[in-house]
Amino acid sequence: GFKLSTIITGAAQAVAGGVGSWLPAALVSTQTLTLLVALTMTGLVCILLGCGIPTTANYIIMVTVAAPTLVLLGVEPLVAHFFVFYYGVLADITPPVALAAYAAAGMAGSDPFKTGNMAFRLGMAKVLVPFVFVFSPSLLIVAKGFTGYDFVVTFVGCILGITLLAAALSKWFLVEMTRAEQALCLLAALLMIAPGLVPTLIGLLLAVPMLLRHVVAHRRAAQAV
Repeated sequence: GFKLSTIITGAAQAVAGGVGSWLPAALVSTQTLTLLVALTMTGLVCILLGCGIPTTANYIIMVTVAAPTLVLLGVEPLVAHFFVFYYGVLADITPPVALAAYAAAGMAGSDPFKTGNMAFRLGMAKVLVPFVFVFSPSLLIVAKGFTGYDFVVTFVGCILGITLLAAALSKWFLVEMTRAEQALCLLAALLMIAPGLVPTLIGLLLAVPMLLRHVVAHRRAAQAV
């Protein structure tokens, strides 16, 4: 576990150093960029290690192998445990070993691989939730520095962001979305999930034109019927 942690931490620092040289220092710090890269790599490792593993064993493996990476980067142990366990369980809907999706396919009599792909696509909106745990620990309530204001802002932004992200990935909100609306919703979702009230409000403003068009189009369709 600690060997893997050292490998991921070193690779994250190298990638962050290379990417950081191209970005303005005021936009993002090297430490934040390193943590972001390490989180992405750790999430991928957890999905691979969690393939076909029962829930309890999954948690034990994730905490032993993957959690030390995040602790080394200054993430609170509780937050690190939630992050790695969340991604470990996500393997149940991630092909090619999507056990939960394959079980559902057997019950529905559908094609297992197509069901796994659809489950993964519909569940993609969930992959950002563990990042919210790390960058906004107030969502877990018991994390250090918890305040009611931070929780409300983070919770509302997370709900709105995940909803928009799911709509963009499925290409449907109230009516079918255009490519431009999908791209706008993706950007708005990322801003809403980002910590702080200002990014959430900016993301909401970006999504307003799409929401208005969909409400009008949905009403017209309902009147036509």
